[in-house]
Amino acid sequence: MTIRVKLTAMFALLFVVLAGVLVTTAYLFVAGTGAGPAQMAERQQALQDALAEQGIEVPSSPGPQDPAGQWGDEGVPPQGPQDDAVSRTLAAIDEAARAKVLEDLLTRSLLAFAISAVVAVGLAWWLAGRVLRPVDEIARAASTLSERTLDRRLPEGGPDDEFGRLRHAFNGMLARLESAFDSRQRFAADASHELRTPLAVLRASADNVLSSPRPSRQARELAAEVEAQVARADSLMTSLLTLARADDVIHTRERLDLADVAAEVVSAASPRATEAGVEIDLDIADAPMEGDPVLVERLLANLLDNALRYNVPQSGWVRCRVWSEGARACAEVSNSGPAVDADEIPVLFERFSRGHQRSEVAGHGLGLPIVARVAEVHAGTVEAVPGERGGLSIRVSFPLAEAR
Repeated sequence: MTIRVKLTAMFALLFVVLAGVLVTTAYLFVAGTGAGPAQMAERQQALQDALAEQGIEVPSSPGPQDPAGQWGDEGVPPQGPQDDAVSRTLAAIDEAARAKVLEDLLTRSLLAFAISAVVAVGLAWWLAGRVLRPVDEIARAASTLSERTLDRRLPEGGPDDEFGRLRHAFNGMLARLESAFDSRQRFAADASHELRTPLAVLRASADNVLSSPRPSRQARELAAEVEAQVARADSLMTSLLTLARADDVIHTRERLDLADVAAEVVSAASPRATEAGVEIDLDIADAPMEGDPVLVERLLANLLDNALRYNVPQSGWVRCRVWSEGARACAEVSNSGPAVDADEIPVLFERFSRGHQRSEVAGHGLGLPIVARVAEVHAGTVEAVPGERGGLSIRVSFPLAEAR
């Protein structure tokens, strides 16, 4: 039950209680009001005079104030109603009229109460919406932070009430988040620059040793080990920076075709596949989407790299398909390789976790986690299933871009 529904129910309940009290009070007030003895005597005398003018004489009987049936000493008739047929008829008429009035009052009051209750519920719903509109604006702004920029601010014009202070606090939180994300991005850029410099120096030194005319066997082995570790550190740093970029809010989205990205990635990996004796089968069709080109390229590159890395020693193959299906742009990379247990697949998408069946192959366990994270920030999905004859088939899908 939403806050708006709760407020509407509270306002409607308050109206029902107050209206019920008002209707009950009016009914009891009218029901307790009747003609007094003096008014009944006047009505009786007026009726007798009217009948007398028509030649109809109505005999009087002793009243409660004149037991002897005589006038008073001063010749003044009694003030109370007479106990005769006329008085009884007038009393019956008065009682029937009052019952009719009470019945009409109750019927019309209930009808007016029902109509007013319906109107009150509608007004309460509208009023609750007006009161909660600032909260809805804040909720909509917060829901777009994962896909939009953090530089948005809510307008702070208006009265300095609770909602005004809430807007101000929300804008302050956005400013702090923007500053934190900017600091994180600057740190990633600075760390990338600072770490790549010593790695480049180490790699150059190892290359110099390996390219020297007659290096010793120990020096050559050490240089080869240094070069391998530098390459591994560089790959690990690239993966971590990719994760950091994916974890941050995507500031810009570009229109791109998943088929073009797949063709470029396959073209770049073809020499490595030829060297490893793995055949790459590329089947692509137009699949336009919107996203970060660097991250999408990294996603497909990681899928293809894993497909080549974890493959059979001889006569291996990798299939890369791109197509559009419904409102989704899809890409699938499958390969021949060692069998993978279905229970082990969720572990492969955890950071720095490679599974016990893949420990013999070099890697750092960030390939598939990067794929999952990049798909997540693009509102995509990832599905992985074991191949029938070994290997793994991984499918990713993204929302299809609207046609221009």
